[in-house]
Amino acid sequence: MRSKIAIVLAILGLLVLGTGIGQRTIWLPPATVTAATPAQVAAAPLTVIGPDLLKTRDGQFTMTIKSDGPMQLAVGREDDIIGWIGDASYTKIGAANSDFTQLAATSTKGEATVPNPAGSDMWVSEEKATGELTYTWQSPGRGDWALLLSADGKAAAPTDISITVDNEAGTPWAVPLMIIGSALLALAALMFLISPNKAKGTAAPTAGRRAAGRGPSDPATGALDVDKLVAAREAAKASSGSADAAPSAAAPSTIAEARKADAPVITPAKDAAEPKPATATPSDATSALPAVLLNPGSAADSDATAAAKDNDATVPADTEGSAATEDSESDASSNSKSDTEKDSGGHDSDGPDSDGPDSGGHDSHGNGSDGVTSLKKQEPRKPRARNKGGAAGAKDATPQDPTAQDPTSQDKGGQNKSEFHTTESPVAMVKKRMKASLRWGAALAAVLVAGSLSPAVAADPSTPAPASAAAEATPAVSQTPSSPGFPGLLDTQVQRIATAVATAVAAGDDAKNAKELETRVSGMALETREANYKIRAKVAKQAAMEPVNASKLLANVVTTTATWPRSALLVTQGENNALPQLLTLVQASPRENYKMVNATPLLPGQTFPKVDKEGTKEIALDSSDGLTMSPADAIAALSDRLTKSDSKFKDTFNDSVYIQSVLDTQATITKEAKDATYVFSHKAATDAAVNLRTADGGVMVVVGYNFGITGTSKANATLTVGDDAAVFTGGKETTTGFSLNYAEPVVMYIPPKDGAGKFTILSATRNLVGGSFKK
Repeated sequence: MRSKIAIVLAILGLLVLGTGIGQRTIWLPPATVTAATPAQVAAAPLTVIGPDLLKTRDGQFTMTIKSDGPMQLAVGREDDIIGWIGDASYTKIGAANSDFTQLAATSTKGEATVPNPAGSDMWVSEEKATGELTYTWQSPGRGDWALLLSADGKAAAPTDISITVDNEAGTPWAVPLMIIGSALLALAALMFLISPNKAKGTAAPTAGRRAAGRGPSDPATGALDVDKLVAAREAAKASSGSADAAPSAAAPSTIAEARKADAPVITPAKDAAEPKPATATPSDATSALPAVLLNPGSAADSDATAAAKDNDATVPADTEGSAATEDSESDASSNSKSDTEKDSGGHDSDGPDSDGPDSGGHDSHGNGSDGVTSLKKQEPRKPRARNKGGAAGAKDATPQDPTAQDPTSQDKGGQNKSEFHTTESPVAMVKKRMKASLRWGAALAAVLVAGSLSPAVAADPSTPAPASAAAEATPAVSQTPSSPGFPGLLDTQVQRIATAVATAVAAGDDAKNAKELETRVSGMALETREANYKIRAKVAKQAAMEPVNASKLLANVVTTTATWPRSALLVTQGENNALPQLLTLVQASPRENYKMVNATPLLPGQTFPKVDKEGTKEIALDSSDGLTMSPADAIAALSDRLTKSDSKFKDTFNDSVYIQSVLDTQATITKEAKDATYVFSHKAATDAAVNLRTADGGVMVVVGYNFGITGTSKANATLTVGDDAAVFTGGKETTTGFSLNYAEPVVMYIPPKDGAGKFTILSATRNLVGGSFKK
């Protein structure tokens, strides 16, 4: 029956194992799946791939873009791209559908043509290709990003777009099925290994005492017990027929009575002070029980042994055969051991027929039918260390009757043979066999499992770490900045813009041509350099403007403003700059690039305030939120302080070399004026002011003043201007008067309301930009 179950398990294991392997081989789904845009999409000059698509599988996908001609791809923030598109017509590509076969596509109508979007400062990166472009997405930073596809702004933008991702339809049951199948095969192999041997009663006769004195026991018919019964009856008849024979008991009529007749007679020890209780030899009914149940050290076992002694029931054939099987396998050195039963001490004993030493380990003498036969003394084998039950039983066992001997123990020559067998207990033998079988079964299972598992699929390198690595490894782009929003420019963009500005300024300075500046310079910075070029064209001794460098970018302040205009403040210094420069950049509209509107040196002894690296907020001109004074009021206060030496705001500002130089210049002109009166003014262009928050809650205000000097002649006296001013006035002398204009960009710091500091002028300069004679 056990073999049949093992066969069923083996077949079931092969089926389950085969199913698991099949899921990793012939039934394995495709490694990747692809989703593409619909075939019919309206033509437009621009195509936007939105963040819904770019966030697919955390950006782990490959994008393929096809076009009939040249194309270009730009990466930017979604708001920046939408802002650049404006009212133009475009197609937006969204996320894939649920079964990942098609990408969403929506069309928005608008202007049919746009300027070429290539080269915009808002793009983090750009790529160009012809025909086909394979693109791998990687987010540049925090926030929502998008891709802008175009040809040249006039031709239709590509819309044949597809993305390929790893197939998530895996085979989660493959490995469990292979493990279960392998386990079933291992269990089947284990059942084959531990299947029982043939019953002893059906085994071929073996050499030794069994072959000489006893025939094989038939479990089905009990042939051996019948022979005992016949022999006992014959002995009884012989005794009754003898004249000098003593009366004996009646001949046994049943097999049980014959067994009782064979039971040994217990004789008391000669040197004992008092008779010891005799220990009955276990009957066949108890001989099949494990030795641990017959241990005399246990009260329960003693009761079981006593009950078995009085039990005359015939032992079933299968129980007797099982006990014989265990006994025959427990001692491999003996080939002639008969159907032995375990004595109460756990050693092998022949029961009523035993002629070996007593349980105490002493020599025993058996009496045969022809007298007393002296047996050679034999040393018993030492019990194994793990056979603790047998060792204990040996100490407590009661000696059996030394005169009791099985007649079948005589060989053909009539000599008595005695064999002493020391074996393990049945429980220990079963454990030993089970351990060996389990080791073979475990080894077979390991081989089957190792052979059935397919190579592991490579893990996705983008898959976050355990929370242990995670803690790991939270990228900087996922951190929440202290200021709201996102910086309008990344560091790479800032460096690129600074380089472009410096290149344009250098080209204009070399050519002394303001046209070279217009792509990257505007406002007061353009006005100042244009005036300098005019003066230098006529006045050889006129000094050039301070150069603009981007080779050393010391700091940058970028706003988080999502609308336009946007601004940024850069601190740079090159080899030909005596002091670091503060460059103020402004992007007037989405389709324009950043342009430098101011360039001023950092005044000696001043330190640039700390700002948020993740971007800073730009506040309104009239806002005094958390400030000592609003930017508008501070600009007016500085105008008054620069104009009047006794200004009421004198104590509002820290001492500044620039303020002092302005006041000294004005005082000198006034003192030396004999034939004219002079009026000084500092008017701010507040509409172009830039107000940027600092890390401590203060504000940096960038504002351009028009420093005006107006001279009026007294009694038509002749007034003279310098060579530089004469370039704008058209002459050096006038009898009516003149007006001179200086560009005066200033960077001022306003402390927070709870601060104890004063206003500070961080950077400032002035340059002549115009003049005229009065009429």
